[in-house]
Amino acid sequence: MMGSIAPVESARTALVALNDRAQSRAVVARLTADGVRVAVLGDLIDGAILSVDPGTVLASVERVEVELGSLNILVCDAVSPKSARFIDTPPTEWFEAVRSSMFVPFAVIRAAVPALRRAGDTRILLVGTGWSATQGRDATAAAAAQGGLIALMKTLARDLGPDGIIVNEIALPAQAHDDPAIPAALASAVSYLAGPHGSAMIGQILTLGRGGELRP
Repeated sequence: MMGSIAPVESARTALVALNDRAQSRAVVARLTADGVRVAVLGDLIDGAILSVDPGTVLASVERVEVELGSLNILVCDAVSPKSARFIDTPPTEWFEAVRSSMFVPFAVIRAAVPALRRAGDTRILLVGTGWSATQGRDATAAAAAQGGLIALMKTLARDLGPDGIIVNEIALPAQAHDDPAIPAALASAVSYLAGPHGSAMIGQILTLGRGGELRP
């Protein structure tokens, strides 16, 4: 963990809470190039100026606001549950997989909203797989979690919009881990939605990739 840093009130600040290391590095590098001061949840990444403890989410978000002066952008994801045949999965395991997937974005957003409200004109960017999760084999838990993430994004966009918080989702292709171009594409999408032109989209899914089945 890094030590205390004197706040710089004029700079925009982002907290990046992504599980994929390559995606995190690309997003941190792009936001830094955009002049954004970046903190990361978990291990420090080159370009970030602060790392905070994922085990104490509320205290970590408060630390970002105190040490960096504000919190303007939150980028977080939900890890999809592993594939498992619905009928062969004990109900408790199925529900726990969905709960675990949704817990981190829920906890981080819940902790970040007060700081985002104080900053004004802020962004929450969720990263998931969108509706493509329904196309996987034995993916009922993954589809439920990703569908929940979409519903969370859309309802938060409505509920937090009056507070100056714009919420959108970036949907990755189902096989994002197999495509080396995805981290850079994700970083570009984050840069756009976090920037001034990103305010034109509210409560929407920005899908990365090269086409395919379209869903609402």
